[in-house]
Parts: sequence; C-alpha cells; structure tokens
Amino acid sequence: MSAKHITSVGVSFPRSQPPAINANFLSRKHLFPLFENNVPGATLVVAPAGYGKTTLVSEWAQASERPTFWYTMDTTDTIKDFQAHVIASIESFFPNFFAGVEFLQNIDPKYAIKGLGSAIAQLSGEFNFVIDMSRTENHEIAPFAQLIVASVPNNSHLVIIRRTTPLTSLARYAAIGNLSMITSEDLKFSAKEVEAIAAINNVDLTDKGNAKELAMCQGWPAAVQLMCRNITKGNSQTTFSEALSSNVNPIAILAMDTYNTFSKATQEKILKLSIAEEFDAEMAAIILESEYSEEFLNRLAADGLFLNISKGKNRSYSFNPIIFETLSQIPQVSNVKTKEIQRKLGELFIARGQLSKALNFIYSSGDRERFTEVFRSSIRQMAAIGRGDLLIKWSQFAGDESPHGEVMRKTIKVVGHLALSDFKNAEALASELEYVGGLSPDGTLLLQLSSMVKANIYFARGDFDRTSQALDVALTPLKDSGSVDSTDIMSLLRLRARKAFFYDEFSNLAAAYSQSQQLPTDGDKSLLAYQLNCIQSMVLYSEGQYFAAAEVAAIAISQATENGYAGLNGPLDAKMVLARCQLEASNLEECLDTLNKIMDLSKEWEIWPWFLMAEGTSIRIRISQGLLAASSELISNQRKFLTTLQTPNLLSWMVDMSEVFLRLVTKDWTRADELINRMPPIELVRQIQGNIELTKDPKKVAAKIAELPESTVREKINKWLSEVSINIDNEKVALKSLGKALALGSENGYFEYFIRQTAMYPLIVKAASAKPTIYMEGLVQAMTQRLQTMNSNTGEIEEKLTQRELEILKHLTTGNPISSIAKTLHISQNTMKTHLRNTYRKLDADGRHTAVEKAKKLLLI
Repeated sequence: MSAKHITSVGVSFPRSQPPAINANFLSRKHLFPLFENNVPGATLVVAPAGYGKTTLVSEWAQASERPTFWYTMDTTDTIKDFQAHVIASIESFFPNFFAGVEFLQNIDPKYAIKGLGSAIAQLSGEFNFVIDMSRTENHEIAPFAQLIVASVPNNSHLVIIRRTTPLTSLARYAAIGNLSMITSEDLKFSAKEVEAIAAINNVDLTDKGNAKELAMCQGWPAAVQLMCRNITKGNSQTTFSEALSSNVNPIAILAMDTYNTFSKATQEKILKLSIAEEFDAEMAAIILESEYSEEFLNRLAADGLFLNISKGKNRSYSFNPIIFETLSQIPQVSNVKTKEIQRKLGELFIARGQLSKALNFIYSSGDRERFTEVFRSSIRQMAAIGRGDLLIKWSQFAGDESPHGEVMRKTIKVVGHLALSDFKNAEALASELEYVGGLSPDGTLLLQLSSMVKANIYFARGDFDRTSQALDVALTPLKDSGSVDSTDIMSLLRLRARKAFFYDEFSNLAAAYSQSQQLPTDGDKSLLAYQLNCIQSMVLYSEGQYFAAAEVAAIAISQATENGYAGLNGPLDAKMVLARCQLEASNLEECLDTLNKIMDLSKEWEIWPWFLMAEGTSIRIRISQGLLAASSELISNQRKFLTTLQTPNLLSWMVDMSEVFLRLVTKDWTRADELINRMPPIELVRQIQGNIELTKDPKKVAAKIAELPESTVREKINKWLSEVSINIDNEKVALKSLGKALALGSENGYFEYFIRQTAMYPLIVKAASAKPTIYMEGLVQAMTQRLQTMNSNTGEIEEKLTQRELEILKHLTTGNPISSIAKTLHISQNTMKTHLRNTYRKLDADGRHTAVEKAKKLLLI
C-alpha cells in the first residue's frame, strides 16, 4: 500500500517537495539568518503574493543540512490530503515510513494528526517541516491548524508560509525564544537586488524614467521583476495609470487578484481609503465614518501588500504605490460623497497647517474658490519641500486676467522654478518681473521679490558678492509688507547666515541669528522653527560649542526629513555643521559619510558652495591622514570642475583653502603665501596673518594676545593656545594656559582641534600625565597615532633638497638623458652626478625612476 490510498484525490508529488528553483533565480542567501534555526523552533514567513516567500524557503531548505518535509496546500485539500502529502514527503527520505503509520487512514483526523507527529518524533535526527499556505486559505484544514502546530515534534523546525498572519498560536516556540517572523519588509528587494534584476532584464537604470518606474515598486519582488519585463517589452517610462488603462501592465492583474480575495465590505472600505495615498487614524475616521475601526487598519497593514504602517507615536498608513494606482482606476461608489470627504480632509489639513496636502484634497473636491484661496496661502510650503512642479502647474489659478493677476502667476512660476533648482529659468523670469516692476505701481515690491529669488540663485552658484547685494535689496523694509511674511524674512536671514558661515564672519552670523529671533511668528511655524534651528546650529559651531551645535543640527535635519524640505530649503547647512562637529570629535568615518551625503544632495540640487565645502573638508581629512598625493589630485580635479561652471562665481578660494592646508603640511611656504594672499579673510587666513604680525614685533606679542577677545568658547581656546605658543619655553606658564583650554574644550566637543596642535604634543602629554582622564588619555593616543601617520606619509624628509636639486628632479621627469639635462642647466657632468647622488640619498631612492616617484608622492614636483 502507498500513501495515495489514504487520500481522496491522490498525492501531487511536487506539492510534497520544495519547489524547484529556476536557473535564473536571484539567490537570497543573505536572508537565511532571519530563519530561527533551533530545534524545536518555528519560523513564520508572512507576506502578500509576489514577495518570493516560497522560493526563499525552498532555497533555505535545500541549503539546510536537515531533511525537509514539505507540504504545499491546495484549496481543495482535505485533512486526509494533508496527511498523505506529508507522508509522501517523509517517504522521500524514509521509504518505509508509511508502513508504520498505515493505521492513520481509518481513525479520527484529530488522532491521526497526533499519531503522525508521534511517528516523526521517533525518527532519528532533526528535520525541517514546511507548510506552505501561500496559495490560498483552506477551510477544510483550518479547524485543525492549531492541532497541527501542537503536534509538530521537538525534533523538527516548523516553517509556515502565509499571505496573512495566522490565527494559530505559536506561543509554544515564543516561550522558549525560538520563534522568528519574516515579513514583507524583510523580503523586499534591496537597491542592489533591484539593480541585479534590471541587469538580467537589460533595463537601463541610468534612464531616469526606468529608475522612477522601478522605485515605485518599493522593493516588491514580483512587481520589480514584472516591471523590468514590461520595460524590456517597450513600455518604459509609462505611468502606471496609463499602463493600466491600456491593459499592458501585468502588475494590475496581481494587485487586483489580491484585492478580489477580500469580502465585498472590505473591498469597499479599501476603495474608500484610496481617496488618500497616505493617511492617519483621524483621516481614516473621516473617510470611513461609522465603518472606521483601528483594528481593521492594523489587520490590513499586517497583511503588508495594501498598506504600510509607520513606526513611532504618530502612526500613519500609506498605500503601496502600485496598489494605489490600481485602486485609482476603480470608480468610487458615490462621487458626491467622495467630494464631500475630500473637502473635509482638505479642511483637516488646513487646521493642521499642512496646506500643500489641503490643496490636493480641495482641488479634487471641485471647490475652485476655496482651492484658489488655499493655494495662495500654501505657496511657501510647496517651495520649501521642492514641489516647484505643483507651483508651476497650478499657478494659473493664482490670479484673474488683470495685469495684477498676470504678475502674480509669473511670481509663482519664478518660485516654482527656484524650488526645482531650475536657476536659469528662475533668473530669466525674475528679470522679467523687474522689468514689469519698472512699469507698475507695485514696482518696489516686485523688485524686492525679484531680489529674493536672485539672492538664492547667486548663492547656489557661489556668486557671493551679488548674493549680498541682492539680500540688501530683498531685506529692505516695505511700507506695505502684506506680500512678505516672517517665513520669507527668515529664509533671507538664513541665506545671510550661510554666507557668513562660509566666510567665518562670526559677528554677521550672530547678527542674523539675533534678527531671526525677533521675527513675529506669523508664517509657517514648522518652517520658521526649522530655519531658526539651522541658523542656531551655525552660530553655536562658530562659537565653538560643538556638542550643542551637533544637537541642534540633528534636530534641524530631523525636521527637514519629517517635513520633506528640499533644494535651497534643504538642511545642507545643518548637515555641514553636523559633519564639522563629527570631525572635531574625531569621528572621521561618520564625518565622511555625512560629507558624502552633502555632496550628493548639493550636486542633485546644484548648490555648489556646499558641494565644494563638503569635498574640501573631506580632502583636508585625507591630508591629515597623510594621503597627500591623492589629496593633491582631488584639489586638481576641483579646479578643473570650476572651469566647467558656466556662471560667474567666487568659489576658487574654497579650493585654495584645501591647497593651503596641503602646502603647510609639506612646508611649501612660498606657494602657501601665494594662496593666502589671494584668499578672503576667513579664520585660517586671519590666524596666519595674525601670527605674522605678532612676529614682526616680538616685544608686543604678549600685550597683543592679552587684547584678544574671549567672549565665546572658540575665542577663549584660541587665546589660551596663543598663550601656550609664546610661553612654550616656560613650561609652568604654558601648562596653565593649556590646562584651561583642554578643560573647556573637553566640555564642548573639542578633540580634533587639539590633535592638530602637533607643536604642543610634549606639553599635552605632560598635561595628561598630571591629569589622566579618559579624555586626555584618548587625546594623547590619537595625537601619537596621527604624528606617526604623518611622519610616514607626508612630505617631510630628514634633509631638505636644494633649489638646484629640485630643478634637476623636475628635469628628470622629462625622460631626457642626464647629459642633455646637464647641458640645459649649464653644469658639468661631474657636478650633475654629485647633485644626483645627493638627491637620491636625501630621498632614499635607488635611481632616477624611484626618485621621481617619491618626489611626486611628497609633492616636491
């Protein structure tokens, strides 16, 4: 007798084995650690259709050292079918297993399930037991589900695959800590996996349209794969709605198939909720009215296909974009009711102060008068989040057909182009506004609005002088300031603060912050608070309060993320402050990561000053690590990049600053002086020039240092370290000043700053010995390591090369014969050989080629 004799339909052998894996299958072995491997133990794999649940478990099972008993459920299976398929699976490993359980066909199913479990318990070894219910629910077997779980023996690891969370309790495994759950979030394709699938399907991800289509899939494996195939077939860069209406997108079939598995009542609720792509409990209550249930929302979110749920206190729900596009094709039950709900949602967001969201709903409700009113009041918020496309699209609703209405529409379009970082069109339209202003009674206001726009454009380009000129005009008080509110003024003051931050104009930065604090709160309160935090973070950094600066910067970055602030309103200033504070704390990896993010965003938004500042900081870190040749190449690349910019700018000094740092390290004083003399008076230049002035009259040095200001942490530490420098031979006095600097520095996040004071290393070692705190011990250790690195990799050589030896080195790079070089320099062969011997000795080189390579590495040539 075989297993098929105890089943009503016969055993389908493939359903008793792990499914075969396609040759082109993308391995997901990196997810194996998510499985609970212990015995006894259980792994629950729960995700909607199309997440590769079964394939993942099959790959895991085939890689497992334990035998895997597999059962794939079918909607028509009876409990006896379940038993037959399980037995058939076991028999693939233990051919005589059925002979011992033949009696199960004639007894009550409950006892049969328990008997099957007991028989498996008697088998030698450990096993995996997979129940794949991902295809469908089975009402015949469902009543036995809890008994099946309870009957799985302790020598087996249970894996259940489902589309939804089961009602079956797995407390037995949770109690011993051997329960794992793999959800749709775990199963989503990573960015690398999406790239791999795209490559397999020959989809070009450099095409922004293709990348956008795939991004909408949000990692849903089946959607990504089907979308790639769809693009390959020539349907790239079509929106989902267009694809669905033309019935060419197979994802619609997948989405609708799942939607149709719900009851009619549930379908109606889901359809109503699709009025909003994203919503919270309050919105859901408005949409569903008396049908609202938080339990329903959570159950739908747990399923993972239709809704995603956010974490944290303010829980919100969002539709999977693909599902949302699919649902949008289904007509709502009542159009009148839908419009009323949209109007209510619009008013809800007005009350919350989220005008851009209110605009969407009121526009959809068809109330044009209310829409125009709200749109005009939400322009600033849309600009702040970079939604210039909406401003341009809806600008036609901003005014009537009068000349004043035309000016208003143009003004909104200007802001729209600015928000999109389309600076060329924004500047052209701003100039047009200026021209119109010369012919209009509103000329002064239009000039101010145009100057607001141009100040931002010039800053993005790095044209700092014209930025200041435009800001002076834009910040001129108007008699009728109804068109300009606190949000506009705050934005301009933040721009002034940014410029001051770049130039180390600390008093101007503090003045901008003081002015911003005095502004009335008549604008967008969230945006005002965010911009004030950005300015404050720059002020705190300029004062040397690095701990406080990092904290405020992190808050501003969080506010930007939460509200979606982008472009010129993005948190590049706060991120730069955070990166600088991370640098001062010597958290170099974190700092470099933040700097890379700044470079990526500033490149995307075409705001070049932040890009160069971030890259320059990164270069200076590399210089401090002794990577001089690589740093020199990066500086050269920066200069080449500046030549590609098509608009006027004052950015070259930012590249000069990195090269000055490099030349100071390599003691190339001539080039360093040349660069410093052409740079603006930033703090580095002020310090160097101040030191030069002090050396001109040594007798007055102490008096001049005594006159240095000490109102901020930065000023105090700089002053005390200056005292250390002039008293370096008077150890007692020097240590007193150094102790004060170190104490204040440790309280405010100074670390890297002290590491750079290499001349004070012996004194810092003595200070650490006298007061061996964790901070001091870490500082000495870091300084020691830095000095060792610098000595092994920098341009220092024990004996300097003469000018003639440097000249000969440069000629060696030409490849000309030694005799030819001697003639060019008008020296004899013997003199030439003497110079070469001395050069090779000083460079520890064994010949011409090695000497040239070492000289290049040391930036001597």
